[in-house]
Amino acid sequence: MTQVHQLYQLQETDLEIRDKKQRLGEVLQTLKGPPWLLQARAELDTAVSSLNSLQNQRNTLNLELQSLRSKANSSETRLYSGKVVNTKEMSDLQHEIESLNQRAAGIEDQVLELMLLMEEAETQKNEATAVAAKAEERWQHESVDLEAEKTELAVRLNRLLQRRQEQASVVDAASLREYEQLAKKKGGTAVTRIRVDMCLGCRMTVSANNIKQAREGKKAYCGGCGRIIYPYD
Repeated sequence: MTQVHQLYQLQETDLEIRDKKQRLGEVLQTLKGPPWLLQARAELDTAVSSLNSLQNQRNTLNLELQSLRSKANSSETRLYSGKVVNTKEMSDLQHEIESLNQRAAGIEDQVLELMLLMEEAETQKNEATAVAAKAEERWQHESVDLEAEKTELAVRLNRLLQRRQEQASVVDAASLREYEQLAKKKGGTAVTRIRVDMCLGCRMTVSANNIKQAREGKKAYCGGCGRIIYPYD
């Protein structure tokens, strides 16, 4: 087996390692949650948050309304208790009661508006809950397949890395260094095959002399892209 053939086999392993690593990265990213699942969860969170916010506003207004009514009742009790005989004090109490009742009426209107908004928010939350439930169910099935693929990729990568180590160990240090430098510059393809007299790496014509040298087992290069020629189909 020629050194170029060894380099070509090493390259095949390296390319598969690259592909498997890329796919594993995609799988791991998807396992964090695909976009449609994350969107469904986010929309449900937003719907729940909106409803909770409206409920909190309503509760705050109800507490304020309760306080105003309590003050108005207290003032009415004092006004009609017979203990207040001063005309000015009675007038002040009447004005206070009217003011408290007006404020309470305004808050009641706000509470009614909030109740309408809460009905809409409740509907939106229910719809978002249904969508999210379907998304979670779909994800349960799909994630099983992804977990299985993740395991298969990890096992395959481990074997490929072992093979790569074995293949690299039989290549001389200078050739290995040249191969790795070329691979870095040429997008991972340091060794290129030829078809008739055409380099499959850059689609340029390779000289007959270079092809002859390559077929004799010598290291030869494409004059167009500088890759090492592998003259076999």
